[in-house]
Amino acid sequence: MPESDTSKSGKTMEANPARPAPVGLINPDQAGRIEAATLAAVAGSLHRRVPLAAEALGYAGAVIAIVAAGVTVRQVGTRIPPGAQLAFAAVTAAALMVAGSVLRAAAEPAFARLRSVLWLASTAATASFVAVLTTRFLHLHGTSVVLLAAGAWTACAVPLWWRSRSALQHIALFAGIAALAETGLERLDRGVPFWAFGVVLWILSVLWGIAVHREYLRPHAAGLFASGAGLLIGASMTMGEAAGQALAVVTVAALLWLGVALRRVLLIGIGAAGIFWVIPATASRYLPGSVAAPLAVTIVGLVLLAIALWLTRTRRTAKAGQQA
Repeated sequence: MPESDTSKSGKTMEANPARPAPVGLINPDQAGRIEAATLAAVAGSLHRRVPLAAEALGYAGAVIAIVAAGVTVRQVGTRIPPGAQLAFAAVTAAALMVAGSVLRAAAEPAFARLRSVLWLASTAATASFVAVLTTRFLHLHGTSVVLLAAGAWTACAVPLWWRSRSALQHIALFAGIAALAETGLERLDRGVPFWAFGVVLWILSVLWGIAVHREYLRPHAAGLFASGAGLLIGASMTMGEAAGQALAVVTVAALLWLGVALRRVLLIGIGAAGIFWVIPATASRYLPGSVAAPLAVTIVGLVLLAIALWLTRTRRTAKAGQQA
């Protein structure tokens, strides 16, 4: 073949690189690069599977240890010496804390999730340690034990959330502060009405939501879930009174409005969950024996469906604008 034809053939092959090369025409350099790319892809797949397997094994080990400990305590019962109970709780809390600390969570999301679970279990073990200490050694009872255990839970949850800023530690922090506030109120006045506990939780959830909105508390989604759930639970606890019924209805409406205004499906979901409890209970109280309760739920369900369709449409429009 003339030299000009050879050069034209080479230029043709270079101009159309998508066409597969005939067998036997790949040089050793190209074959080496293909082999290296294939090995790298296989190694990357194996590397991704190892953290997931370690995460699953870590969950399984934690669950087995907790269940075995619970079965042992239930079978032995009070025959375990107080010192052994205290030492067992302390060792468990320390072991779970150290196990979570040694994980390289910054390099792998699976390890970060496993660390959050281990630290949550360590927080619970710390609260158990304080409960055993106050009951078996300090001979305290009732609210005093719960108050000190909630304080230990919160004291452990604060630095863990500060270090990890994970969703699970965020929720644990909110739960600890809420428990501390509720038990503190009961400790101050044992005759406080039940609706007062709901008001305290409602106010705490409002303040928590404001702090999350101003990005003082992260992550944002976990903060919205904690504040929204706290608002709904707190308002539901006040429904024994007429003012509590109004507060619950306003809370559900506010959650739905905030969800639409901020385009947060999570808040809309919490508000929708509250509808199935608040609206029927309110309608049944003021209109007993009527069809007002199911009719109200039906109407609200249709409104939520319209809101969902509107959010879907606006999200699609926003995505199309970003792509353009």
